[in-house]
Parts: sequence; structure tokens; C-alpha cells
Amino acid sequence: MADEAQRYRFGPREIRGVFGSLRTGQVIVLGVGLLAVILLLQINSPIVIPVVLVLGTIVLGGAFWPVAGRTPEQWVPVLKRAALARARGRSAHRSTAPMAGVADALERDESPSAVFDPPAEIGDVELLAARLHGEDVGVLKDRRANTYTAVLAVRVAAFGLLSREDQEQRLEAWGEVLASISRENNPIRRLQWVERTVPADGDEIARYLQEERDTTIPLSSGPVVSYIELIESGGSAAQDHELFLAIQLDARRGWKQIKKLGGGDDGACTLLLRELETFAGRLGNASIEVQGVLRPRMYARALRDAFDPYGRSTRNRSAAVSGEPGIDPARAWPIAAEASWASYRTDSAVHATYWISEWPRLDVGASFLAPLLMQTSGVVRTVSVVMEPIAPSKAIRKAEAARTSDIADEQTRARHGFLTTARRRSQQDATARREQELADGYAEFRHAGFLTISAADVESLERDCAQVEHAAHQARLELERLYGEQASAFTFGLPLGRGLL
Repeated sequence: MADEAQRYRFGPREIRGVFGSLRTGQVIVLGVGLLAVILLLQINSPIVIPVVLVLGTIVLGGAFWPVAGRTPEQWVPVLKRAALARARGRSAHRSTAPMAGVADALERDESPSAVFDPPAEIGDVELLAARLHGEDVGVLKDRRANTYTAVLAVRVAAFGLLSREDQEQRLEAWGEVLASISRENNPIRRLQWVERTVPADGDEIARYLQEERDTTIPLSSGPVVSYIELIESGGSAAQDHELFLAIQLDARRGWKQIKKLGGGDDGACTLLLRELETFAGRLGNASIEVQGVLRPRMYARALRDAFDPYGRSTRNRSAAVSGEPGIDPARAWPIAAEASWASYRTDSAVHATYWISEWPRLDVGASFLAPLLMQTSGVVRTVSVVMEPIAPSKAIRKAEAARTSDIADEQTRARHGFLTTARRRSQQDATARREQELADGYAEFRHAGFLTISAADVESLERDCAQVEHAAHQARLELERLYGEQASAFTFGLPLGRGLL
């Protein structure tokens, strides 16, 4: 008898508040509303009762009625930030690089410095060049968060074509790789994987034809002409898949080790690359091929391709002419960008970013993401999952506290006659299972998933969004479009280790 298929379970999203499951905003809205009702009832007037009923309806709706996935009290800070960004002129970006010019430094034997001008949503960052085995490696320093991020370009061979047993073995091996970075006093803050499709460079297929064809067959022959026509017609629709793993170091956590390594940026980069090498060495056990660490120019190229996907072929041709891969780090950012309520426009594309608000509630198989990753042909999209390892001691304390809170809440509900809903019971079961797994030695990660769709215009974007939403539904994912936050949400799909508070 064949072994039964392994099933994977995602618990419900844990929602805990300051009072039961009530968030701080809900408590404030209900408190202010209750106070207003009490004051109104002190007035001796026949219109007080209707006013109180209307006010009560508004307060309850503001605290609990969902609008596009959020309650009105949750929309207030989003609207506030969007209004402030527009008032301060931060919703649009215009790079100063085209007007900066280039200084003539030939007589001084110096290299002219380019303008490093990222949009406001990127923040105060710097792309460093760290040395690893005699070569430069790109490390993005975030001064505000005091973090350092390096990126691996990796490749996974045909996961969807493997047998069920091989898929499960690879997922188990990947879990062991993740567990290796979940330890006490770990300087690694986050791990992020980014899988994206980008417009293919049709010139690569043409170059392959030129290099590999039988030269005894003339170009005017029927088969060659047909193949060239196929290249020309399909080049614009073809896509490449790229897969990145970003490792982020928290300089505050690893300050002692950084100090021993010389301190400053050099010490932080040395520690990061040491951890990166160790992590990369373990990926082979999960059948993940490491193609290399992104150099500064290739890191800049990976960022630029996200902002300007339809300019990728031009950059490929320029690199082929110059013989130097990648682009200048100063050109990693868009020339122009503008955020609207539902999208984010940069250079050649307009983007829409979704948050994966719910993972499958039913048990699923190893290839449950196949509809999203392999059945969205023709769509330029990015799937990003950012994970933060939690130290075992902290994870156990939080799980025990959550379990105690659930028991106390259940007793309170029973004492006052409140019904425990099926969703509430599911969350309690997930908390108990989580506590048991941690006691058994499993690692815990905090994670968030995001999905960005890119297109040449708004009409194409909405059509592609509908296709991706359908594919996500097939994968049993629930998506929420991040209205009012598209500029910052777009950065969650870049290999920067962002997307968690």
C-alpha cells in the first residue's frame, strides 16, 4: 500500500487585542461612543433616543463593519498617512540624477560620482561593496533600521514536475535549513525569498539560434525562417523566472561580534557574509542551487528590473555591448514614480501589491502554490515571503502566554454565557499545537506574504490582477489589495527584507 500524502496545515491568523480580541482602535472608538451616549442621555429631549440609536449604529459600524477587508477605525491611519504624503509631496518621486550632470575628473585622476537618489519609500539606504574571496558583493545598508542585507541568486529545478515523495523530501530539507537560523542570540534578523517573472530578452533566443544552428543550412531556408518568425512573435510574451534569497543582519543584535570584527560597516559586512556563506552551504541539502551572491551592479540590476521591468531588454543589450553585467548602483532606482490609491507607477510599468491575508485553512499538499507560481503565464508578477526567526526561549514564552490567555478567555466566555465560535476554537487548537511543537523542538518564524502585479498600463494591470486573484483562490489564498499603501507595499516585493513590523 502506497504511503499517504503528507498534508501541511496553516493555523488561522492570530488576532489578539488589548481586551480579548478587541484592538486598541476598537476600544477607543467604543469608549468614546459609550461616553457620548451617556452624556446624550442626560439631556431631556424627545430627539435624544433617535440620536443615540444613530450614534450607536455609527460607533458599532466604525469598530466592526469591514470595508475592503478593514474596519473604518483601521482605515483612519491609512487615510492620514496617504493625505500627509500627498500634502508633503512624497507621493511622487522625480530623480535628480538626469539633471546632476557628470563632473570632469580626468585631470584629478578621480572617478565621477553619480547621484544616489532613491524614492522616499525606500528610505535612507546605501549600497556597499563588501569583499568576499577577492570579489565585491553588494550589501544594502539601511541606516534607519541599522540593518545590512545581501542577496543570493538561486535556482530550484522543476519542483512541480517531481514526484510527491521528492517534493515532500525537499520541503522537509528546506524546513531544516530554516531551523538552522532559529537560535538564541542570532544576528540574522530576517530571511526573504522572492520569486518573480520578468519580460524575457528575445535577443537571448536569437543569439542561441545564431550560435547553435547548423551553418550549412541557409537563413533563407523554410525551417529557419519559421523559427525566426516564432521568435519575433513570441519574444514579447516570453518570460524569465528569477528567484532570490535575501539575508538581513541586525547590527544591534550582533554588535558584540561586529566589534570583534573591527566594527562599523566593515565588521557588519564581514559578519553578514560569514552567515551568508554558512546558510548557502546548507541550501544544497534542500536541492537549491546557489548561482552566486549578487555583486553591487547585479544587486542594483535586480532592484531596477522591478521598478522598470519593460526596460530590461535595453539594459541587457547595453550590458552585452559594454561587456560588464549589471548596472551602476546609482541607477537602481526609478527616474520617476507616483503613488495612487490603488496602484504605484514607476518608469515603464504600473504596479499593484496585495497582502496574503490568509493562508490555506484546509490541509494542503506540497505543491499547493502551483496555481500561483506556474499558472499565471503572461503576467509579470512577484511573490515575496519575508520570515523572521524567533529565538526558542522567546517563542516558548509567547506560546505559553497565548495558551494561558486562551484558557482565561474561554472561562470568561463560559461564565457570561458567550458562545465560542468555530473560528475561535480553531485558533485555540492552533495555539495548543504551536505550544506542543515548540516543546518538541521545532523552530518558529513570524512571516508575511505579498504579491505584486506589474503591467504596462492600468487596463492591462486590472486584467492581470483578475487573473492572479483567480490563481490565488485556486491555491486557497486570500488576498487584500493594499489600498492607500501601494508605494511602501511595493518595496515588500524587492529583495530588501521588508514587510514585517
